Amino acid sequence: MERRIELEGVSNFRDMGGYRTASGESVKWRTFYRSDTLSSLTDADIATVCELGVNTAVDLRYGDERAEEPSRFLNHDQVEVLELGLDERPGVSFLDSFQAAPDAAETARTYLTENYSNYPFLYAKGYGTLMRRLAAGDRVIVHCTAGKDRAGTAAALVLSALGVPRETVFEDYLLTNQYWDRAGRERPGMDPETVASIFSAREEYLTAAFAAIEGQCGTVESYLEEVLGLDDAARAALRSACLS
Repeated sequence: MERRIELEGVSNFRDMGGYRTASGESVKWRTFYRSDTLSSLTDADIATVCELGVNTAVDLRYGDERAEEPSRFLNHDQVEVLELGLDERPGVSFLDSFQAAPDAAETARTYLTENYSNYPFLYAKGYGTLMRRLAAGDRVIVHCTAGKDRAGTAAALVLSALGVPRETVFEDYLLTNQYWDRAGRERPGMDPETVASIFSAREEYLTAAFAAIEGQCGTVESYLEEVLGLDDAARAALRSACLS
């Protein structure tokens, strides 16, 4: 099985199968996917995704992103789009407010680190719904714009819920740096370090998400139950549906 699915209009579409859990099981192939925005899928791409059996797309983008770049799967016969991103941004977009400055890269890192600390709680509805759909046997793709931050955190939490070791979770997260094509989303005046701070998957960012979970809930398992509302039976159903 190939992890990266080659598509014409999307660069960061990946199958999450094949990862081993601490107990020796494996995440099933052709069950759970992650991606960057699905607005640029070609007709051929849509056919490819449908052939993979995908029937649910969890869209974690903000309302303005969804309006500006609508998902190609809206009103599709096979794939149901669940728009579970925040309708309003929690703050000003860093890209929209960007101004070149000597400390821009550091400011960007601080901005992303704070965002990652908030994702597990701001997106609890989306993350919980994603896991419930997987537990119910859906073949699900989760995405945001880059497939790096909001969707990257979602994928990390699903893998963690399935028992995949933290080291492997981070390895998957960092694959975005190999695959994602930014497609000219940089702003004029951005220096290379600032570009890297904004558009790269960085270990420190995902570390902030797990630190926030453990600081508030103690463990990921407690987070799944207390914040996402997944009880023992729901977590067992998730593992049964996604592991072999």
